[in-house]
Order: sequence, then C-alpha cells, then structure tokens
Amino acid sequence: MSSSSTGVQFPTDSDGNRSTARLAKQVVADALAVVDPAAAERVPKIKDWRKGYIAPFTEMVSAGVADPAKWDGAARAALDSLQSRMVGVHEVDGKPVETPMSDYLAVVEPRSTPGTETIQGTATPVRELSIPYRGENLTGAALRDRLDKWVDGGVIEPSCAAAIRLVQDNPEWLSLPGRAMLVLGLGSEMGPTGQLLRWGADVLGVDLPSSPAWDRFRGESSAFAGRLHVPTDPEGRPGVDLLTQLPEIAAWARSAAPAPLTIGSYFYADGGTHVQLSSAADALVVDLLGDGTADALAYLATPMDTFVVPTDVREASDAALTARKATDVKKIVGALTRRKVFHRNYEKGHGPAVHDALVPQQGPNYTLAKRVQRWRATTAFADGHTVSVNVAPATNTHSVTKNKILAATYKGAHVFGIEIFEAATSSALLAALMVHDLNVGRPDVTVQWEHESHGAASGGLWRQPYLPRTALPVAALLGTVKK
Repeated sequence: MSSSSTGVQFPTDSDGNRSTARLAKQVVADALAVVDPAAAERVPKIKDWRKGYIAPFTEMVSAGVADPAKWDGAARAALDSLQSRMVGVHEVDGKPVETPMSDYLAVVEPRSTPGTETIQGTATPVRELSIPYRGENLTGAALRDRLDKWVDGGVIEPSCAAAIRLVQDNPEWLSLPGRAMLVLGLGSEMGPTGQLLRWGADVLGVDLPSSPAWDRFRGESSAFAGRLHVPTDPEGRPGVDLLTQLPEIAAWARSAAPAPLTIGSYFYADGGTHVQLSSAADALVVDLLGDGTADALAYLATPMDTFVVPTDVREASDAALTARKATDVKKIVGALTRRKVFHRNYEKGHGPAVHDALVPQQGPNYTLAKRVQRWRATTAFADGHTVSVNVAPATNTHSVTKNKILAATYKGAHVFGIEIFEAATSSALLAALMVHDLNVGRPDVTVQWEHESHGAASGGLWRQPYLPRTALPVAALLGTVKK
C-alpha cells in the first residue's frame, strides 16, 4: 500500500519534517504517563530509538500485569495520542488542510463511492476443517493428532488446540453465517480470504489497484464457494488506497456490506508506512463500529512482541531451563557470556510473567503498527464488541524472507525448539481461530492480557528456556551456515 503527499501522514515538527521516531516517542510517553510516569520521563531521553525502543514498549505491558485499569488505560491513552497527532491531509479550496485522524472521517466527505465487482465462486462449500501441513491436508483425527503434538512441543497453547477442535466439531461455523468479512490487505499471505471463500463466506477485499491479488482471486474463483466483493473505479478497475482513499473506503463498505461486517487488518508495509496504515485502519474501525456497519474486529498479533503469559507457561520454560545437563553447550556459553547469550526466558519468580520477544531488527515502526491493533482490540473488547486477536506463529512470508537476518534466524530457529510455519498453514490455522472467536467469543477475563494469551500459537517462543533476543542471533548464525 502506498503513501503520497495527501491522505494519512505523520505530523510535522517545527522544521516541517514528518518524523516517525518523534511520533512514536510521543505516543509511547503519553501511554506510559498514565501508568508509569517515571518510565514516561525516560522516553524523550532515548537517543538511539531503534535500539532503545524495546524497554518502553515492554514497560507498557509490564505495568498492566496485575492492574486491569493500567492495561486498559495505557491502550486508550496510546490510541488517543496517536490519532490526535497523526493527520489526514486533504484539499479545501485547492489548498492542503491537515485534520487529526481522530476527526478525519467525520470531517472529510468521500469524493465518490467506488463501484463493486462481485467475484462469485462456483465450488461446493467446504464443510470440514482442513489445515495444510508439510505436503498434507490434515483433517479429522490426523489434525487432532497434530494439535496434540504441537501442544506437547509447546508450539501452540492448549487453549489454541481446544478452539480448533471446537471448530472441527461445528463445521457450519466456517462460512460465517450472518456475517461478512472486510479484509484490509487482501493480498496478505497470512490473511483468511482464501479459506473463507472456500468455506462459502462473503468477503469484501481492500488492496491497492496494483496488487496482484485481484488477478489471483479471479483465477481461483472455481475453487471458491463464497463471494468476493471488490471496490472498483469508474472504469471498473479494482482496488483502492487505504491511505489516500479512506473516506471512499468507508462509504464503499457501507454500501457494499451484505451483512454486519467483521473488519480484519492483515496489511503490511515497510517502515513508517505500516504505522500510517494502522492509523488509517483504526480510524476506519472506529467509524464503522460507530454506526453499526461493523460489529466485530479481527487482528493477528506478531509473536515477536511483548506479552504477559500465564503461570503454566513460565513454569514450563523454567522446567526446560532446569532440565539442561551440566555439559549442555548453551548452558556453558550462557555462563561464559554472563547471560548475554542464552539468558533465561523469564526472570525468577512465580505467577504470570512478561515474555519479551522484541528484537532491534524488527524496528520500532513495525512494533508500533502492531501495537495499535492490540490497543484497539483491548479497548473494543472492554467496550463490549466482539474481538478476535490471536498470537500468530513465526511464518515464512515474503516480508520475512526478504530480510536476510530474519530469514537466517528462521532457518536456525528449530535448534531452540521453535517451529517456523509455512504461510498456508498459518493462514488456515488462524482463520479457524477467528471462526471460533466470532462464534464462541473470547473468554471472560480479569485482566486484558488474558484475552491476548488465550489461543496463542507462539511457535514455541513462549515455552522455550531462552530470552529470544539472546538466542536468536545464534539461530541466525546457524541459519546462515545451513544456507
């Protein structure tokens, strides 16, 4: 997805520059100010933000472990700060005008409403949950057996396996009866569109006019049972830009929705553009929830972030650490490096723990963009909306494999008990988890982090013994050698 001089933009500073780091620091400091004022005061003093962002992003999570008000308060403060600072640039009487994103869709009228092309599938709806895995399509007992193995290996949480089994037992849920899905980022490898269309669902797809997704989904329509609704320009060409055509997308969603919408955010972009997209999507979410066009949200959380994990996860990691033999190479290297390499995954203690998988290579823009989605999931859930947010396993997508360091890390991750998923497996697994959440709902929780940790598929990051930041560089080295 693209950006231009109009549409969703970072705010300008006193010199007229649009700084991503400056915006991120302001948002993080504003969020921390309501839960940890001392931590908030440290944020502006961080000189190397690309390396220094990890501590304050982790502190935002740590503050809410035992305090629901702090967890919710940090999320609301962060969203308010972001959307009051990010701007939508539009023309009034031929001159550019900047409006805060919190007001943008209430102020800016669509220039027109896109048309709609409907791609009608011709296949019979799939009525059995199937997940592709290493050359097989797992169904029935084979899928249940794989779920058991994943749980035993710490790859997914028991609650994740339970959710998938419940979807297996209720295949009528797969087509999302009575709902339609608005997919932001139709071409995403991790998105649910292909699965939903095979199951017979209604999908509204948003992506750029230049996206290859349009031809791909047209070409695959014979395998689909559902309908894909596509926004078109006056010449009938598909595609819209979330950054520059946000009012038009809002108008189109209202006109084209065949049923109450679930809005799913699956887009990705490099650098600050990802933050711009998250800001735009969040404004759209608030707008469509506000008038009832949408009644549910769906997000995927990256495992390379900071989460609070339940007591049993901490205990499993600690047990794996304790079980190491005296001759274990990782144990010896950890001691020799004073735990700079192979530091324990969780600090010593009892009860829930903070899992920190942030790494400098991902960068603060990606982390902020994904946190926007988690913050909105938190507030929407607290406000009574249906929300599906699931921790996704590390997956071999194009955005990963084009980064040489991350690609090498993924190749060596198996040495630490971390399973890297193929995109088709992740997409099907996560689509099924979303189906579960939309039909069953998330569990009632005391603190919102429990909502995030339920149903997680961390790929093994949560239960293995080492802090990812101190082990993954070794995985990268091993992966480079293997390559």
